[in-house]
Amino acid sequence: MEHEMKISPSAVRRLRTGHGWSQDQLAIASGLSLRTIQRVEAEGIASMGTAVSLAATYGVQLIELQEAPVAAPDQQQPFGHSMLFFGLAVITAADLSESGRLPGLPQSDAYAAMNILAAIVGVLMIIPSLVRLFRQRQYAGVLLAMLGTPLVTLLAAGVIFALLSSRVPSWQLVGMGGWGAVLMVMAIRELRRARKVA
Repeated sequence: MEHEMKISPSAVRRLRTGHGWSQDQLAIASGLSLRTIQRVEAEGIASMGTAVSLAATYGVQLIELQEAPVAAPDQQQPFGHSMLFFGLAVITAADLSESGRLPGLPQSDAYAAMNILAAIVGVLMIIPSLVRLFRQRQYAGVLLAMLGTPLVTLLAAGVIFALLSSRVPSWQLVGMGGWGAVLMVMAIRELRRARKVA
């Protein structure tokens, strides 16, 4: 009798959906029966031969199938994908602040250092989200977020400036911010949809 081993059902499922395969398609690709695939994803028990076949089909090492089940995205990241959006907003705000900095003033170097620090903080905020999303192949959601968030941040900065200077924001600014909001909503929907599929 072949030795059975414990593997992570969620890892098998995540890898399968990452390839865009149904359970039937995985069965065909791996040379295993559909019943075997269903049992592995339900119970997390597989023979050594089944585990090796799955690892080879996915192109991963066997240990990657044996990892403990990954927590649900909401449990894994208490803020979900908000750190991606917030980090992008911080980077955009730092960039806007730097573009308005007047060189030659005594405090100009201090403002430049603060903008650089803010940009670094923003980058550090988005890196974990980007790594996770790229591993999950959620490229469309990331692209939409990277396009939409700066536009919404620009609109917010423009509205604040307009309120402080008793002006009305230009229609171009409002239009760009509106498109940015549409892109952000699309990004959130795409990331949520991809999370449900996984």
